[in-house]
Amino acid sequence: MFIETLKNIVITLVTMLIFISAVELISPNNKMKKYIKFILGLILISVILNPIIEFISNGEKNIAGSIESYEAVFSQNKDKTNLGNIDMLKANEKKEDSRKTAFINNFNKNCDSLLKNQFKNMIFKSEIDCDVNFTNITLKIKKLKIGVGENKINKIKKIVIKDKEQNNEKEVNKEYAEIIEFAAKELKIPKEKIEVYKLEE
Repeated sequence: MFIETLKNIVITLVTMLIFISAVELISPNNKMKKYIKFILGLILISVILNPIIEFISNGEKNIAGSIESYEAVFSQNKDKTNLGNIDMLKANEKKEDSRKTAFINNFNKNCDSLLKNQFKNMIFKSEIDCDVNFTNITLKIKKLKIGVGENKINKIKKIVIKDKEQNNEKEVNKEYAEIIEFAAKELKIPKEKIEVYKLEE
């Protein structure tokens, strides 16, 4: 494209020079000759300047077009980058959730095992509510619920006097207090964050 334009400019310029030379040859040697030379000089200047002006104006258009195309490509890449970042964030969130779930399950199992070793005649079901940050490796425990049940076949309950029932309830509460005390000490959790309840039979 550029070579073709340059070729056309050279052909036009050479043709114009031949035309000017021919006019100078046939023009009479009088006062009119200098006016004819002046006009021919103006024509030659316009012929030389025309492609330069055209090139500059086209150049501006080309530059503007290049800038527009660059902006279009940049915005597309930016959109793709943003989409990529969003996908990456979602993937990280899913990974974080799965890691948190695995951590909670392991914590609950370890807590149950720890309590079973201490209180042989009971069964436990722990449920921890916490925030885990795997980047900073921090754990913030909101609540630890411990379900407690008896680890034996229940005999047929006899009808008991009310006072004995109250004593039995006190013993259960004492056992729960021992469980809370033990869990708080072993797991380094404040007592007020531990809740013990009786598992449904």
